[in-house]
Amino acid sequence: MTSIPASDTIVLITGANQGLGYECVKKLAAEQPDYHIILCSRDLSKGEAATKTITNLARNTSVETLDLDVTSDESIEKAAKYVEVKYGRLDVLFNNAAISRADEPTLRAEMLKVIDTNAVGAAIVTEAFIPLLRRAEVPRLLFMSSGLGSITYTLLPFFPYYGLDGKPYLTSKAAMNMIGAQYAVKHGKEGFKVNMIDPGFRATNLNGYHEAAGKPIDGATEACRLIIDSTKDGQHGTFTSTEIIHPW
Repeated sequence: MTSIPASDTIVLITGANQGLGYECVKKLAAEQPDYHIILCSRDLSKGEAATKTITNLARNTSVETLDLDVTSDESIEKAAKYVEVKYGRLDVLFNNAAISRADEPTLRAEMLKVIDTNAVGAAIVTEAFIPLLRRAEVPRLLFMSSGLGSITYTLLPFFPYYGLDGKPYLTSKAAMNMIGAQYAVKHGKEGFKVNMIDPGFRATNLNGYHEAAGKPIDGATEACRLIIDSTKDGQHGTFTSTEIIHPW
């Protein structure tokens, strides 16, 4: 087992070497000294570089890099085994890894790749870590979704993104919401706190750092609020952004 204090909260965030996942690690590292954060990346060198940058900014924090590719069952199994052997439990799992598009020759191929990464990958990762989450006092399971995954919003003519043609990404986030909802129903009775998060439109690699998007750090606010909420009667089964509850 690890030498970190038993009272430390152990958080694992997928796809955290850049973008909103990175911002969440950075925010937690700066504000939560009793947290140990596992920064996951499918490219180990990029993950290590991100971890180094964060620990240089917040020297008293506890962050480590873990190689995890959410599209690889072998990688997921290896990562879960590592956490089990080293820590024996996991307090928070944040399914953040995502892609917005895929360079594929057909719509079928692109949709399969995006949905596999964003939705299927999150489900397989969750299944692998459920046994470790069960060992936490208050297990927290989070999914980085998007308001674009709301079917209700999609059908509203006054929705700012009404008519947006983004079948692979939008469908993947709607699927992720359904996956998260099912985990909320299944594991809520065990004391799990399961929630879906909309970070808002933020300038990240996912959207080519769009000039109209907001600051990435602001996209970490809601996720970090739910990560640190360890109360047994905390928020559960919701789809929210900062101070807003979204329709499914």
